[in-house]
Amino acid sequence: MTKGDLEKMVAAGESLYLEFKHRLPESERIAREMAALANTSGGHLLIGVDDTGRLMGVKDPEEELYALKNALEMHCIPYIDFQHERIKVSRTRTVIVVKVPMSSIRPHYVQELSTQRKSVFVRFEDMCIMASHEARKLMSLGPKLEATLITLGEKERVLLKQLEEVGKITVRSFARYARIHPGRASRIMVRMTRARILIHHIDLNEDYFTAGSALSEN
Repeated sequence: MTKGDLEKMVAAGESLYLEFKHRLPESERIAREMAALANTSGGHLLIGVDDTGRLMGVKDPEEELYALKNALEMHCIPYIDFQHERIKVSRTRTVIVVKVPMSSIRPHYVQELSTQRKSVFVRFEDMCIMASHEARKLMSLGPKLEATLITLGEKERVLLKQLEEVGKITVRSFARYARIHPGRASRIMVRMTRARILIHHIDLNEDYFTAGSALSEN
């Protein structure tokens, strides 16, 4: 990657796939950012770029990379692999381009050292947020959605009716509509997502589901 390539990337602004950091924040926070990228769609972390997109660079890229690897070793379970490039932006300053692929071993947990609590984070637009139960479950079940077949019972048909009426549904709205416990609603919707009947969408307030490709095939 050239400096020109970097400038084009930065010009697009922070997004689902791109995060700017002037310097690395404290270890747990940067572990959350890296885990969110790996748990969602992958992307890039740019170290040495401020929130406005200025290429500030860092003086000691080795120190920044050491701190990044140390943060991942301390907080991320399992460890997150990444690649990086160093782009000189001035005589004494370097931007580090960290490439984070979407992980094949999701979810990656971030552990708080003081409490040993483990949490899962995902990307929403340009933010790092806590993953919903459904997002965590779908990650742990793996990517092979088409391999799952289900029988549509009464509650599944109620869900499809609601989906036809309103276009998108949440676990809570389906639970109310079908008069079932939210836990059961969640399990039904995860199974239907695995069968490509639904598509899961991460959202800041509450994840939602829309019609999947299996419906258009019928």
